[in-house]
Amino acid sequence: MDITAYLDSLKFADLVNALPGGIANGIIWGLVALGVYITFRLVDIADLSVDGTFCTGGAVTVMLILNGVNPYYAMLIALACGLIAGTVTGLLHTVLGIPAILAGILTQYALYSI
Repeated sequence: MDITAYLDSLKFADLVNALPGGIANGIIWGLVALGVYITFRLVDIADLSVDGTFCTGGAVTVMLILNGVNPYYAMLIALACGLIAGTVTGLLHTVLGIPAILAGILTQYALYSI
């Protein structure tokens, strides 16, 4: 198939149907970008554990909802898990003296392995 045939096959309705999913995906990744921006620019710490914390929070929420927990409680528990992960990153940096970027990487890998 050449490019002109492909472009002719595209329909405006297909684009409109794909828009809600694309917007939802953009909002989700926008939250991750906001978390990275806050830690990197405003606090001046390169915290890479945001990515792992985000995935862990989603996984905790889904597993709790699938096991019959109220979705609002599941989100609060996932928020608490994220707070614990951030606290672990901070303690690795302040108490153990590990550089902030390495503490974030360690926490990120620990969260990915759960």
